[in-house]
Amino acid sequence: MASGFESLDSEPDVLIAKCPPGAESMNRYSRIILLPILVVMVTGLLSCSLESRDERRARARERQGIILAALEPLVVDSPSMQLYKSHTCNTCHGDDGITPLLPSYPVLARQNEGYVLKQLREIKNGERANGQSSVMAAVVANVPDEDFVVLAAFIADELGDGAPIGKGTPDPESPGATLFKRKTCTACHGKDAVTPLLATYPKVAGHGKEYAIQQMMDIKNGIRANGMNVLGMKGIMHLVTEEEIGQLAAYLETMPRPAPEPPAVEETTE
Repeated sequence: MASGFESLDSEPDVLIAKCPPGAESMNRYSRIILLPILVVMVTGLLSCSLESRDERRARARERQGIILAALEPLVVDSPSMQLYKSHTCNTCHGDDGITPLLPSYPVLARQNEGYVLKQLREIKNGERANGQSSVMAAVVANVPDEDFVVLAAFIADELGDGAPIGKGTPDPESPGATLFKRKTCTACHGKDAVTPLLATYPKVAGHGKEYAIQQMMDIKNGIRANGMNVLGMKGIMHLVTEEEIGQLAAYLETMPRPAPEPPAVEETTE
C-alpha cells in the first residue's frame, strides 16, 4: 500500500487519507490567520456599502433642498411689512393691500400717503365713523401716531409690489366715464383718477365697486363728513343720482392704479 494511506480492517478496499506529519497543525494555523482577514474584508465591504448609501442619501437631500429652495424662496418681510401685519392690517386689507377681505373694504395699495395718514388719524379720533370705520377705530385705538406715519408711507410706496390694480379695461365710452368728466370728478381726482389735486385727496381708481358706492352714498347723505374736502364733495354728490353713482363706481373699478415711478438716478461725471 502506498505511503500516506492505510486500509480499514473491516473494509479493506476503502482507503483513508492520512495527513503527513505536521499537516494538521498547519491547517489549524492557516485557519487562525485567515479568519481575521476574512472578518476585516467583510467589515470593509459592509462599511463601503453603508458609506455609499449615506452619500447617496446626502446627495438626494441636497437636490431636494435645491428644488424646494427654488419653488419656495425664503421671503423675509421688511420692517414696514412687519408693522403692517403686527397691527393686523392684512387681516381685512390683504397681504398685498389689493385683495380685501370684503368688497366693502378699500383697496389700500398705492393710495396717497397724505390721504392715508389723514384717514388713519380721523378714524382713530372719531371724525370718520362711516361704514367699517367704527370697527377699524377699535383696531387703531392703541396705534401710536409714529406708526401711522410709517404705515402711510409703506402703503403709498411699497404695498402691492407692482401687482396690477383695476378690474378689466376702462371703457372711455361707458356711462361712468362720461359722468366722471361731466360731474367734474376730474377736477379733484385727476383725469386718470390717480393724480388728485391735493395730497390729502384720494386716488379713486381701482377701488371695488361696492366700496366706491358706499363712500359716495355716505358723503351724499352726510354720514361721512370728515374734513373740508368731503364737505365740498357733498355739494357735488347732491347732484348725482343713485343710478349714476353705480355707473361711476363701475367705471372706477376698471381704472388702473399704476405703481409709482422709481426715483430718477442722477448720472455723475468724473
